[in-house]
Amino acid sequence: MDEYPDSVLQLLNIQPEEIDDFSDKECARYALLLARATDKCKQSLLPCDSLLNVALEYYDDDEKEKAIALLYKGRLAVEMEEEKEAISYLQKGLTIIQNFPKELKTKSLFLSSLGNLYFDAGYYDEAIEMYEAMYQCSITDLDKSIALNNISTYYCLIDEKDSTLMFQHKALNYAISSGDSLQIAMSKHNLSLEFDSFDELDSALFYAQSALKGLPKKENHGNYYSNLGDLIFKTGGNKDSARHYLNKSLAELSIEGKSTCLNNLYNLEKENGDYKTANIYLEKHAAIIDSLYYMDQSTEIQQLIYEYNTKMRVREEQLKGKRIIYCTIASFISICFLIILGYQNYINRKKRVQLQYKQSLEQTQNKLSSLQGTIENNQLIIDLLHQEQSNLKKEQENKKRQIEEREQSIADLKKEKQRLLNWLLEQSNIYKRVITLSKQTVSNKKAMKVLTTAEQDQLKKTIFEIYHDYISFLQEKYSKLTESDLLYLCLQETSLDSQSIAICFGYSDTHPLSQKKYRIKERMIEEKSKM
Repeated sequence: MDEYPDSVLQLLNIQPEEIDDFSDKECARYALLLARATDKCKQSLLPCDSLLNVALEYYDDDEKEKAIALLYKGRLAVEMEEEKEAISYLQKGLTIIQNFPKELKTKSLFLSSLGNLYFDAGYYDEAIEMYEAMYQCSITDLDKSIALNNISTYYCLIDEKDSTLMFQHKALNYAISSGDSLQIAMSKHNLSLEFDSFDELDSALFYAQSALKGLPKKENHGNYYSNLGDLIFKTGGNKDSARHYLNKSLAELSIEGKSTCLNNLYNLEKENGDYKTANIYLEKHAAIIDSLYYMDQSTEIQQLIYEYNTKMRVREEQLKGKRIIYCTIASFISICFLIILGYQNYINRKKRVQLQYKQSLEQTQNKLSSLQGTIENNQLIIDLLHQEQSNLKKEQENKKRQIEEREQSIADLKKEKQRLLNWLLEQSNIYKRVITLSKQTVSNKKAMKVLTTAEQDQLKKTIFEIYHDYISFLQEKYSKLTESDLLYLCLQETSLDSQSIAICFGYSDTHPLSQKKYRIKERMIEEKSKM
């Protein structure tokens, strides 16, 4: 559905007669699918109203489907400009969805809609709380970009330049990572507007051009043309280009946007000296302003007209009465009428005070509910992090214990291997010969018998065969060691004492062995220093 919402909406477009045959469960499920596809296609949710009411009645407050139905019901209320009802739906849905921690995408949609409503109503502190919570729920780069765009707008409103630009640049980076061309263009457009608000017109112009260039053709270009034309004019650029983009934007702008664009065209033509054209734009601008004012005041005007007509009818009746009854009766009626009006005014004033108190109480309750939801969410995250930290610590201790056990096992195996190698050596005739010679008892060490050259070669061959793995390890690590050095190091691993080892090399004294040991140590140190 996320990739091809148009196709899904077309498949869901069925006749009302078929819907009547659905069970309550099927109808409720169909309502959610239709509302989601309609919302994805950016179409009006009004055709989904009655179906969403069925879903709200079918699902219970402990089901996430109830929250989703409230989400689209709230968005429909926003579309119908019923802000109070929209906030009520969205707050109730957000409370339900808090019980489903994995539904981060749905929670993000609630926070976005509520944040926009708070922002439009002027509750900016509450709005930024929603936007920041939305960012925490964002999983994809696209969702993070949308949240950061909203946060940046808040900081721009309170004139925090550094924070505004930092968050907007981050939003642009996430948009680029997501690969969504529309979001990239919107982020650049917002950067342009924010640079413009901080009087950095060159940067604003650069991002305005880049945003228009990357905006998909199927999207509305009105605001992008208008912004670019205005910036070209402000920076002293080509006025024909500025005029071209401003005129081009008029066809795609909302009525409020057209008002601003016409005012910019008025200033451009006025500076250009074409006062006739400038006055035409000014008159169109004024007509739109009057129209907007009329739309804002139409309800109040209708009420005033109704009150005036009522008063006029009462007056006519009073005049008729004055022609029939005496002046005293007319005066009495007038006094009674004034008393009634005064009492009615008192009642109305009292009702207004009660209504204001009720609204303040509802706003406070809503804020408390929102704060409690934020607190519970943060506490849940803390608990999850503590659990994860505990699991990681246990896993680390377990691995450390396994490493120690395996190291000890390797050490034991090496000892056992060395014992077996020594046993093999002890079975050889040459080893027995060495043991026999080591047991000589002579008064002069020069008279002590030692291994002959042939016996030394036999010993070396035997040692090199038995300790082949150890010798390979030494040759690989210390390449400068001689065969004599390797033989000495292998004999050290046996149970032979220094005198017996000296006999193996044809020495009757152990002094030459000390010199050999010193030379071997120097070679090994030299090899280590090169590594």
